Amino acid sequence: MYVATRGLYRLRPPTIFVPKYLRELVERLFDVHRAMDQSELNHTLVPLDIGEEYELRRDLKVRAFKTYHTIPSQGYVIYSVKQKLKQDYLGLPGSEIKRLKLSGVEITNTVITPEVAFTGDTMSDFILDPDNADVLKAKILVMEVLRLTALSSYNQLPFY
Repeated sequence: MYVATRGLYRLRPPTIFVPKYLRELVERLFDVHRAMDQSELNHTLVPLDIGEEYELRRDLKVRAFKTYHTIPSQGYVIYSVKQKLKQDYLGLPGSEIKRLKLSGVEITNTVITPEVAFTGDTMSDFILDPDNADVLKAKILVMEVLRLTALSSYNQLPFY
């Protein structure tokens, strides 16, 4: 198990994102594992609804997005967050930029860039959702794929 292995290697406890409606079930799952093997399984569980964001660090945030499956599902986009000097102030000496900043002038713009998106198990319908545009702009897209064959209809998918 991921959490237990991180503990064995004395790594920081992981941050785990889950759909908000699954929070209690996932906590119970960890309780069962703790009872079975007497381990601590330290972690931070972050429940998110679709559209909600969580700041990992000042320069990284995560947003949950809607995916399409036979059960409720969601994916996650990780964004970089950077402060860039506004065009108006490019080329000014550092002392002038410092003076402007200390006087309360907003000298930067926030630039948010989708870096990595993870869909989990989903149908391709998420691509057509306009609320998911950042998923397609991410530099890396990680998708779970059940099968890559041509099917004439969804009803042809085998269920096990």
